[in-house]
Amino acid sequence: MKIAIILPHFYPYVGGGETMFYDVAKGMVQRGHEVRVVAEQVGEEYSGKRNIDGILVWYCPWKSMFGHPFPRQSDIERHIEWCDVVHTSIFTTAPVVSRLAKKYHKPSLLTVYEVRGQKWFWSDAFHRALIYLAVEQYACRQRFTMIHAISEATRRDYLKYIGRRDVRRVYLANEMGKTQQTDAAFSLRRYFGIKKEEKVFLYYGRPGKTKGVHIYAQAIRLLKERGVDLTGVSFCFLLGKEPAKPRQEFIRSIEKWKLTDVVKIRPSVARDALSACIAQADCVVVPSLTEGFGFSALEACQIGTPLIYSDGGSLPEVAFGRCRHFKNRDAGDLAEKLQMAVSGDARAFRMVPEKNFTQEAMLAGLENLYKEILKKC
Repeated sequence: MKIAIILPHFYPYVGGGETMFYDVAKGMVQRGHEVRVVAEQVGEEYSGKRNIDGILVWYCPWKSMFGHPFPRQSDIERHIEWCDVVHTSIFTTAPVVSRLAKKYHKPSLLTVYEVRGQKWFWSDAFHRALIYLAVEQYACRQRFTMIHAISEATRRDYLKYIGRRDVRRVYLANEMGKTQQTDAAFSLRRYFGIKKEEKVFLYYGRPGKTKGVHIYAQAIRLLKERGVDLTGVSFCFLLGKEPAKPRQEFIRSIEKWKLTDVVKIRPSVARDALSACIAQADCVVVPSLTEGFGFSALEACQIGTPLIYSDGGSLPEVAFGRCRHFKNRDAGDLAEKLQMAVSGDARAFRMVPEKNFTQEAMLAGLENLYKEILKKC
């Protein structure tokens, strides 16, 4: 099978979607298929044609706006004409791929990470949310042979906000928490400058509003206002640099509410060190408003660290082990769950049976979708 994968970004660009497509492309090559990837170039090093682990990749100098590249049809057309199946993702590559797939009568698959619909208004100003909603509707309504949703939550939201189409769920793979090496020399408590005996509640990732860090900050504020004893407790945040504005807003809130004695903020760390941080934490907190899959929650569960998570999006689908959910966007409910964990209450966590999200299952699922859409055309 000849597979063309057209993407806004690809390896070495870091992100959940980019990791998925790298694993898919590499896995399909190992299964005997020919794979071509076309994506925006990454710096000066990753430009032009490259061979990445047997995958032929064309890195193109596309223009970008707000971090979203806009592909040129001339860079893509010959690859779609060449392939048996074309695969893309939302947002900016969807319209051109849909148009060219129709032109050359090629079966096409669109991967949708999440559909927010009215949830855009939860975290953005009205005018900005309206723009994002319009872009999402436009990209998701392009004509594809089939739609691939990465979780059942995403599939439900697609059907709710976009409409009835052939939408199939194939989970992403995540074995990082099981197989990732940890930096044995890395100390979470030393990195944050706190005592060895302190109880650590860890958040890691982007500080975007949809990640719920502002809800988390409000919950910590409620704990202090209620007079909960937080002696020997640290709420540690490994925060990415972007998006910069929400990051600064979060830091200002922590300072304004006088939470700096219990809230510690440090930059993100390398992958091996992050695995060590998760393993050394007493609890991981994932307060996301929306999640298409929920890598952070799943990694914590795979490593075996207790988890407190929002019931938003796909998080209930991936969580297992010692975990407890709180009501999405409800700082008061999160504060109650945190208080139980801080006090060592036996009811703080519940046991959920283990769940597996393997490379083999993801690759087999997508390969079956490719074969199915080939039969349809």
